[in-house]
Amino acid sequence: MSANRKTIGRVKLAELKKQTDSHESILNGNLDVIKDVQVKIQVCLGEAELSVAELLELREHSVVTLDRDASHAVDLILDGNIVGRGNLVVVGENFGIELTEIRNS
Repeated sequence: MSANRKTIGRVKLAELKKQTDSHESILNGNLDVIKDVQVKIQVCLGEAELSVAELLELREHSVVTLDRDASHAVDLILDGNIVGRGNLVVVGENFGIELTEIRNS
């Protein structure tokens, strides 16, 4: 049974010195490194708040009123953050978004 015993020891880690801004960034302005990374975006038309009772009463053809006026721009969301806004459009058989605003930060 001694062959199955593991030895446990402490790990000593060296403390890293704080880096200054004079060092190059990982990308160093070269976005070609990540241009093929796939991201998922969402378009938010609006929100509604319902009680559980109201939720349980929903049936086919029920209407849930959203908190936005129909003429209000929709939000383009990346990883939970609004990155742009635009108008909902129809593209062939699909919906699309015509961007009217792109956030820089």
